[in-house]
Amino acid sequence: MNNFFNPASWGRALTKPLVLLGLAVDLFPIYGVIAFGWNAVPLVMLYWMENIIAGAFTIPRIFVSGASFGGAGFLLGAFLCVFFVFHYGLFCAVHGTFLMVFIAMGDSSLANQPPVMMDVGAMFRFGLTSAPNVEYFVYAIIGFQALVLLWEFFVKGEWKTSNPMAEMFAPYGRIIVLHFAIFAGAGALFLLGQPVIGVLGLILFRAVYGVISNSGGAFGFENEFTKSLDAARNREAFMKAMRGEKVDEPEA
Repeated sequence: MNNFFNPASWGRALTKPLVLLGLAVDLFPIYGVIAFGWNAVPLVMLYWMENIIAGAFTIPRIFVSGASFGGAGFLLGAFLCVFFVFHYGLFCAVHGTFLMVFIAMGDSSLANQPPVMMDVGAMFRFGLTSAPNVEYFVYAIIGFQALVLLWEFFVKGEWKTSNPMAEMFAPYGRIIVLHFAIFAGAGALFLLGQPVIGVLGLILFRAVYGVISNSGGAFGFENEFTKSLDAARNREAFMKAMRGEKVDEPEA
């Protein structure tokens, strides 16, 4: 935790162009609040839609990293893509349904409109129309995710050092850590009447988290999940698992 308050950690993170670009994208909704009068509704929907976009960009990562192992990896990657679409889609549908219920309870303008339940497409359309010009912020997220995929995964060669199982599980850590916090923040905002200062605070929280998660370990935060995920990226262990061989336990 001390690294969070260490200027050197922030200095290392903020020298990385992708971190700076991600920070700009994360702070962009402030313009929506100031220029278009956004409240908490479009903001939390934008963060939910970001999950869907991140999931869509995970699919080529799963497939390409699988195909890099040859024919068996190609088939496994294709299977995991289908499994991921179903499982991650269900996860996001449940997440979005809870958000829609919170929004219906906290926004008097939606009091007579039943919340959308378990329909990812309908919830995405609701998010796009929840406030003026939300689509431009969605375009910014798509552009950033596309750049990360192109530069980090293809150009810098992450596909050579990962495997489809690791890529499939990677988005879940982000959802679990970040969006339960956003749930709590959004619930508090709706109870308090969605004050502007609270909306801006939620944006800043998201931006700080974005710097930390995009910094590639500049802050030195490690927990059991991140250690397990790093271990899961081991290609040799994955090849052994594909051959049915015993995989050595990672060192503590």
